[in-house]
Amino acid sequence: MTTRTVLVINSGSSSIKYQLVDPDSGDSLASGIVERIGDSIGAITHKHAGQKIELDEPVPDHGYGLAEVLRLFEEHGPSLADAHIVAVGHRVVQGGRYFSGPALIDDEVVAKIEELVPLGPLHNPAHLKGIEVARKLLSDVPHVAVFDTAFFQDLPEEAARYGL
Repeated sequence: MTTRTVLVINSGSSSIKYQLVDPDSGDSLASGIVERIGDSIGAITHKHAGQKIELDEPVPDHGYGLAEVLRLFEEHGPSLADAHIVAVGHRVVQGGRYFSGPALIDDEVVAKIEELVPLGPLHNPAHLKGIEVARKLLSDVPHVAVFDTAFFQDLPEEAARYGL
C-alpha cells in the first residue's frame, strides 16, 4: 500500500461516486458508486484489486451511503487505516466568483457554497450533504472543495466570449 492517499468524492443528488487515489502516481487504488439514494432499490458497487463487490439494498440518504462505503473499504479493502488518507477531495459544481481554485473546507466555505445554491440548485445541495457527512465520518483529515467553475475563472476574454 502506498504511504499516503486521497479520497475523492463526487456527491450527487441521487448518487455518490468515489475513488481512492495515490496522489504521487495518480493510480486508482479503489473506486465505486452508490446509486439511487433515496429510492426503495439502491445499489452500491466497490472495486479494489480486481475484485468487484455489488450490493443491492436501499440507501435512504447520503449518510448511510457514505457509511456503507467506509464499511466496504474495511471489509474488502483497502483498509482506510492502512491507506493513510491525507485529504478528502470533494467535487463541487458551482463555486461562483468566490472560488478561483480549490478551497480548504471550513464553516465559512460551506456557508459560501450554501449561498450559491440558487446558481447550482441541482448540484450544490447534494455536494453539501456529502461534505457534511464526510467531514463527520472522516474528521481527522482536511477536506478540500474543487470547483468546476474555477476552470472558467481565468479564461481569456475571447475564449469566454466566442464558442469554438
